[in-house]
Amino acid sequence: MEIAQNFMGPLATNTMTRINENGNVVGSIIVNCEGFPETTTLDSLTAATYSTHMRNLSHHASNALKEIDVTDELMVLRLVSRKSEAVVAPDHEFHLIVVMRRG
Repeated sequence: MEIAQNFMGPLATNTMTRINENGNVVGSIIVNCEGFPETTTLDSLTAATYSTHMRNLSHHASNALKEIDVTDELMVLRLVSRKSEAVVAPDHEFHLIVVMRRG
């Protein structure tokens, strides 16, 4: 699986390589603060789709969590369907998204 890289450093590339070595991982994406995929192992259309939707979903989940407990913070959001699973780890500058197949 090749990593398409715009400007992310070697640490991010090494981390993504290690994540993608797992047999269930379909791909991973690092999304910048503007919502654009910066580094990905997925095709550009799939990366853009996951980036948009998972970033929006994590923002909504984070806001809901803040309404429940203002002192709490979203660390990881996991979305599980029958066919796949997507995990997003939000940060102020970047979001890491990992897409996995189920089973």
